[in-house]
Amino acid sequence: MVEGSIGTTWFAVTAISSAGEDPQTWRVNENSPLDYWNSIKDDADGTGEMAKKITYLVQFGVDPHDYNGHNYVTDLKSKVKSSGEIGDFIYTTYWGIFGLVATGEDVSTSVAWLKQQQQDDGGFAWAEGGVSDSDDTAASIMALIAGGVSPNDPVITNAIQYLRDVQEPTGGFNYGYYSESNLASTAWVIQALAACGVDPLTVTNNGNNPIDYLLSLQQADGSFKYTEYVVDSPVSMTARAVTALSGKSYPIMPLQTGYDIRSSTYADVISKTPVPTASPETTPTPTSTKPTGKWNPVTITDDYGYTVTITEEPSRIISLAPANTEILFALGLNDSIIGVTEYCNYPEEAATKPIIGGYTTVNVERVITQDPDLIFAYYGNGEDLINHLRNLGYPVITLNSDSIDGTLHDIEIVGQATGKTTEAQELVDNMQGRIEDVKEKLKNVTTAPRTIHCMWTDPLWVSGNNTFQDEMIKIAGGTNAFNDVEGWGVVTLEKLLTTDPEIIIVDSGMGMGEGGTDILKNYFEEEARLQTLSAVKNNQVYVINADIMDRGGPRIVDCIETLAKIEHPELFGAQEDNTSSASSPGFSIIITCAAVCGIFFFRKR
Repeated sequence: MVEGSIGTTWFAVTAISSAGEDPQTWRVNENSPLDYWNSIKDDADGTGEMAKKITYLVQFGVDPHDYNGHNYVTDLKSKVKSSGEIGDFIYTTYWGIFGLVATGEDVSTSVAWLKQQQQDDGGFAWAEGGVSDSDDTAASIMALIAGGVSPNDPVITNAIQYLRDVQEPTGGFNYGYYSESNLASTAWVIQALAACGVDPLTVTNNGNNPIDYLLSLQQADGSFKYTEYVVDSPVSMTARAVTALSGKSYPIMPLQTGYDIRSSTYADVISKTPVPTASPETTPTPTSTKPTGKWNPVTITDDYGYTVTITEEPSRIISLAPANTEILFALGLNDSIIGVTEYCNYPEEAATKPIIGGYTTVNVERVITQDPDLIFAYYGNGEDLINHLRNLGYPVITLNSDSIDGTLHDIEIVGQATGKTTEAQELVDNMQGRIEDVKEKLKNVTTAPRTIHCMWTDPLWVSGNNTFQDEMIKIAGGTNAFNDVEGWGVVTLEKLLTTDPEIIIVDSGMGMGEGGTDILKNYFEEEARLQTLSAVKNNQVYVINADIMDRGGPRIVDCIETLAKIEHPELFGAQEDNTSSASSPGFSIIITCAAVCGIFFFRKR
């Protein structure tokens, strides 16, 4: 078992079962992984969590219909809608299918619904209207196969073709178009191919296959890295690798047989020397005018205590996070920015800059190609990646704007490092002045509406104390109704009903793309069990641009002013529109809860 990590323990037990061993025999101090799960308070009612609990118990030979006096299967079946959708998303549906299949339940209606979610490119997304990706496509394939769909069904063959189309030159797979090949995505695909009886060694790009790519990530101690340059959750990554190399697909069952990868065209794939990866794609190097003014060397201490001495004025800057990018543009460094992440969408000019990967999947080869003289990282990029970039000789300044004061401080750091101290001070003064204006108007106000900020519904994820959102709600004249939740956390439906917020704030877009559906807003307004909430009855459910709500950049003041209008329209004027701008597709959900909370919603990494 892995102390303090339910998700990692689930993957570890799955690997143990995949290898043909009994997880009940894996004990430390006489405690098995099942004892560990029993010791954890489990009050989350998310669909994926229910399904994983069921598949976990099955691997121990325990009947989830009656375990410790509770019927977990009934809980999961309560999430099945008349349409067949399980929970509120595609990804909760395939997890739900895994859980129900593991207990012999009928999933035909859910399988039919899932088949209808296939997109024109043959792939599947995490939610209706989303963009296809390899992870959700592979998981959907496994769910459909587990639910009785033939590997020869067009929905399966088209999905397999999609995976062939998006395979990287490394032989591996990634989660997003600009992200780097990674073990988690590759393992999903290997499992999906195995479920269909497709030899993973025959799925190649540039002569490389997913098995060789996965094996190339194994380290000397036997563990596996997340990417070539990033060591992330080695226990979880190793567990995923074991399951994939065992040829097993979800749901993992005791004594389950899998596709025998080692009986394919290679004599012994496990011991085969990995094929070198392809040369990185060459990205045109943007031109940048070298500053001609005199530069006095400056030494910066970043948010993690590292000191960086900048001997020459930076002219080729890479940003590894959207908040960093917004600060750089706000200081007038437009022409010096030569690389950003795929999530850097503000201002509009940011979208014209070369993409160097995702937030947690930075493509190091693209960074090297751009030849930066300064890199602004963010703590969510991962310590291993940041250290690797430092070891390559690049000056890296890591920011961690975890509060309003932290954001103002980071703006000053960026200004000092780039020779924009005057511009940075002017920006900070302007932001502080606007915040003080809000506080001044509220100085005689005695009412503070109970407010929540919800980032997810299945399970319910909210912003608790010591978060950006908590701080902004209070400055804007409200009270965080979940102030007793530590950081970002999960709450039950019962707790939400008992708390009865007067105002509900949700993020815009939620990965649905431009013009997409507001999943969170619709959930609160349409879920029958929530119609008694004061905020719902009084039409006080508001959507705020996810980018200004969740990024530690200059626009946090915009968010405070918007919240002030919502909390106290009698002083600031009513918020004109509480509908979505569908901004920043997917960024809020991934970054806020993956990087900040350290959790990738239990559905992927």
